[in-house]
Amino acid sequence: MTEASNGSTRTGPSASMLGRLWKLVDEAPLAVRVFVALAALLVVTITATSATLLYNSANTLRDEAEANAVRLAELLADSYAEMGEISLANVARTLDATLDTQMTAQARVAAEMVAAAEAAGYDAARLNETLDEITRDTVIDEFWITDEVGFSYLTNVKDEAGVRVPFRFDPDPAVQPQASKFFVLLAAPPDDDGFIVQPAVVREIDSDIVKYVGVGGIDQSRIVQVGNVFNFGDQEILSNLAASERGDVSDVIEGILGQQMTGQAELVRRFVVAAEEGGWSTAEINERLLHITGTTVIGEVRVADASGKVLYSNLPASETPDLVGAMPYFEDFAAALGGSSLFHEHPSEPRPSDGLVYKYVAAADPDKQRIVQVGILIESSYGNLLYSVYQREADVLVRAQNIDTIWIVNQDRELAAAAPRLALQSGDDQASLVEQFESGAGVMVQTAMADQRVTSRASLSLFSPEARGIVVAAPIINTGGIAIGALAIEVGLDEIAGTVISEGLNTTAVAFLLLVLTGGGALWGSRKLTRPIETIAEAAKQVEGGTQPESPEMAVVLRRGDEIGRLARVFSDMTVQVFNREEELEKLVAARTQELEASNRQLRLAYEAMEQDLEMAKVVQAALVQQGNTNVGNLTGHARMTPAQMVGGDLIEMHVPEAGKLFVALGDVSGKGVAAALFMAASSAAIRAASADPIGVDIIAADINNRLCAENPMGLFVTCLLAVFDLDNGTVEYTCAGHDPALLIKPDGNREPLPTTGDMAMGIMEDFDYSSRRAQLAPGDTFFVYTDGLTDAVNRKGKLFGHEGLERALDGAGSRSPEEMVNHIWLSIEEFSEGTAPTDDKTCLVLRRRD
Repeated sequence: MTEASNGSTRTGPSASMLGRLWKLVDEAPLAVRVFVALAALLVVTITATSATLLYNSANTLRDEAEANAVRLAELLADSYAEMGEISLANVARTLDATLDTQMTAQARVAAEMVAAAEAAGYDAARLNETLDEITRDTVIDEFWITDEVGFSYLTNVKDEAGVRVPFRFDPDPAVQPQASKFFVLLAAPPDDDGFIVQPAVVREIDSDIVKYVGVGGIDQSRIVQVGNVFNFGDQEILSNLAASERGDVSDVIEGILGQQMTGQAELVRRFVVAAEEGGWSTAEINERLLHITGTTVIGEVRVADASGKVLYSNLPASETPDLVGAMPYFEDFAAALGGSSLFHEHPSEPRPSDGLVYKYVAAADPDKQRIVQVGILIESSYGNLLYSVYQREADVLVRAQNIDTIWIVNQDRELAAAAPRLALQSGDDQASLVEQFESGAGVMVQTAMADQRVTSRASLSLFSPEARGIVVAAPIINTGGIAIGALAIEVGLDEIAGTVISEGLNTTAVAFLLLVLTGGGALWGSRKLTRPIETIAEAAKQVEGGTQPESPEMAVVLRRGDEIGRLARVFSDMTVQVFNREEELEKLVAARTQELEASNRQLRLAYEAMEQDLEMAKVVQAALVQQGNTNVGNLTGHARMTPAQMVGGDLIEMHVPEAGKLFVALGDVSGKGVAAALFMAASSAAIRAASADPIGVDIIAADINNRLCAENPMGLFVTCLLAVFDLDNGTVEYTCAGHDPALLIKPDGNREPLPTTGDMAMGIMEDFDYSSRRAQLAPGDTFFVYTDGLTDAVNRKGKLFGHEGLERALDGAGSRSPEEMVNHIWLSIEEFSEGTAPTDDKTCLVLRRRD
């Protein structure tokens, strides 16, 4: 892959890698290249054939799996359609599923009631009478409540003689095939939330169809079991429906649910009475009501007096969804206090606060003039009572069939059930399952319901497991030809993908074996073909090393009559010519070597003489440049010059032209090396001659300039700062001839550059009029002048030391002696340069006026 940018092409990483691979193959021996070509041809052929076979096989397996999934979806749709019809079997199945949660709630409240009653001092006889009254007034048929060893000392069940039936739970399934499963509740700690639900079964002792649900004890280890006997007479179940009318199973179960809720309300009423007799506080009762609603299907519990004031509730005022402190539909339930019926059932309808469909049932207590109300969520966004059966069947199908996910929607195209069960998912997982339906299967369900036909989609992706699978949507159509919903199933294709991948691996193994065998043959053939060429190559290597090739293999090749033999003979003739030419070249090289050795000796002698001259010039220049410490009158100072090469072009001049005066000059000659050093010597002589008399510094500068212009055949020039100090009053008169201004440093470290005169460097133009300025040095002030060799120092990164570096080196200068100042500056430059060779001469002069 390449990218075009500004008319140029940049090769991408993949192209670069291919280029390197091609270069590696291209530079390999001939035998290797033949082998690679044959192997590549074999790989391409086998890969194309295998890929075609695998593709056709994968498509066939996918199509078969899709056809099976479509047939399965059609069968499931027919099955779910039958569930929605009114029939004795469907009602029984729905009733069994519905009673799971209702009877669990009854058992949980019964455990709370027994704990409160025994804490209030109820004996077994009184409790058994209470159980008799509950079973007489409600649809609950049996109670079996045990002690800690499993003996049911509390029960309402009696034999024909009216004596209560004793029963002990046994853990051995061989002794009690049905009741033994409840024995584990004795091992649970008190107030545990566990429960056991037994589907409706034929009881061993009397062949009645009975459903049992059990929970553990609240106050101690015990079994609290409730039972319901199923009577499936047509008159009992379908008594409110005309023989020709068809309806939803939920309409039948609605009434049965209300009867179960009356049992829950009556048990709550008995619990509250026992708790009050035991002296429980309102907070304690509310806490137990909250535990009941937190562990059962019951959503709301309220106990109100005759005026409607709520005395006890599981709902704190801040969380009550409806009017705070009020009982929903209180006017309807209050009539039960004065009526003949102790129970009142309110029809299911949406709650005004949130739109959720709740069903409320109340039990009246005429003696205490109060109402006990329980409320259960009947319908939410996931369906109604019928949907519990849908959900149960979906769970069974997912466990038993090769189905990953199943969704069922109702006639309003709302999600009614899904497996894995939505209620068992965490928040994120449940949202993911719903989003998965809405983004994929939901669209197919809409199409299936609209067209009343099965739709499917299959994808067998070997490298994207999340996109792999079959989704089939089928409408659920009742016997009247009406679509009452739809279902969608997702079937995984991981097994088929594994088969395809396994076949691919097997094919790859076979291809690799063929590649090894064919490669071995190709390698043998290529070695046979290329061996003579390798012999010629070895002979060429011997020639390259200066040895005449005389191997037996080469003699064999020379006798060949094919192209390789002719090539070998041509090579042999060329070898003779090469050795003859090499002998002639050796003679010529020997002669030239002698000439070069003589030239090198002469150059070495000349270099040694030049080094001696430079060393003497260095000594002479050191004598010309005035360096080191100086003390003149009330001035003390230090001067230093370090050349960049053997000799340099910077100068320092100091002398006393008359008493009370000090003349100084610091200059920088253009260029470097010997030429700059010679011009520096001429400049020093001109400066000494011109400054011998005590005249103005501007006149001295003009005289020096004229002298240098008259004796400057090389066209060099010198920048210079000339100054005359008055040792008595501390004034200094100076001229800047193309040079940087001097710095005036105060004792506290403050620095300021002296105003420059802006004059031209000396040695450029004759008769130039120079100017001068004056400055005052107070006691303790320091006069600092330097050449650009200090600021032009560079480090390994090419960064200049610059004026900023010099300013940093001068920090604290007021507290250092002149020599310490110079040492600190030189050290700072060395640390900055990191061993980099200097580019220019470094020179500076420091003068300080003493107090």
